[in-house]
Parts: sequence; C-alpha cells; structure tokens
Amino acid sequence: MDDVTDPPMNARPDPANDMMLWNAFREGSETAFAALYSAHYRHLMNYGRRFGADTTTAEDAIHDVFIDLWNYRRTLIQPQSVQSYLLKAFRNRLVKQLSERQRRFAEADGEEPFGLLSPEPSAEDRLVEERLNQEQYEQMERAFKTLSPRQREVLYLRYFTDLSYDDICAVMGITYNTARTQLYQALTALRKRLESNWPVLLLLLRLFD
Repeated sequence: MDDVTDPPMNARPDPANDMMLWNAFREGSETAFAALYSAHYRHLMNYGRRFGADTTTAEDAIHDVFIDLWNYRRTLIQPQSVQSYLLKAFRNRLVKQLSERQRRFAEADGEEPFGLLSPEPSAEDRLVEERLNQEQYEQMERAFKTLSPRQREVLYLRYFTDLSYDDICAVMGITYNTARTQLYQALTALRKRLESNWPVLLLLLRLFD
C-alpha cells in the first residue's frame, strides 16, 4: 500500500462506490481493499495533518486502521457511511498515538488541538494561498485561530469533507445540537472578524457555501 495514486485534488469519495468496495473487500477482494485505501488516503492524511501530526505519524495511523480492517473484515458491519467510519477510526487511532508519544495532546479544556490550515500544506491549502496575498492569508490565519479547536474541526468536516451533521457527530462523538451550534458560532465569528476585508471573506464564503 505504499504506492498510492492520489485522486484529483477536488475529488470526494463516492458513497455508492465506497459501499461497493467495502462489501467486496469484506469478501476478501484485495483489489477492492487497495481501491478503498487509494480513494481515502489523501483525505485521511489531510485530516491528520490538521491535528499537528507529521506525515509519518499520520501514515502510521492510516496503515494501522487499514490493517485492522483487513484482519477483521469478516466481522465488520456495513456502515451508513464508509467515509465517516474511516475518519472516526483514523481520528481515534491518531489521537491515541499522539497522546502516547507527546503526553501533551489534550488541551486544558479537553479539546484536541485542530487547525484549519495544515502545518504541512495540502493541495487545497496551496490553492487558497495562491488566491490571496500574504497579508490576506495571514489575516485569514489569525481569524481561524480565534475559533476553538472544536469549531475548527466541525467547520473542516462540514465544508472540506462534505460530511453531514449526523456523520460529524459520529466522527467527533458530539451531539447533533452541539455540531450545529459550533458551526454557527464559527461562521458568525469568521464573518465578524473578516467583514472589513471583503476579498478574504468572499473566498471563505465560496469555500463554506
């Protein structure tokens, strides 16, 4: 699984295809298993980087998740969403790894640190950088940092990975009302913070439409 061909930058996992691959790999298809890995690798990596994980740590967590999937494939259930199932499994594994290695992962309020802009920029991050000048990008960065880690993560899952509220709740282990409230508060805070800088606000509105 080391040689992975990334899907196009704007590609999103296809739910119907995911379910077909999931059922095939549960029956022992290595081809379907490799295709599932390839379809979700980049999205999982981007998610992991936003927790501050380096490439090696994120890859280790991804590999561990897929090794477990293969080893226990005969007893796996059929999830409502393969994407949210993988994100949740990966999140739990990564949080555990970071906690064990760093012993400083949880913040004082119990929320895991999460950044909308990755320490190791993804293709999506670089596209945003190209559309803004340095000052505008720094203003956006400062605006994101005013949000709580949970608000940033809900925002990312809703608009960067296209998850439904129900899927966000499953991945993060929060209630439906909490997810909606956190997202509303995040968007309100960003609009207020950036209302005087319309080019940055316009780009964000397009991203979060």
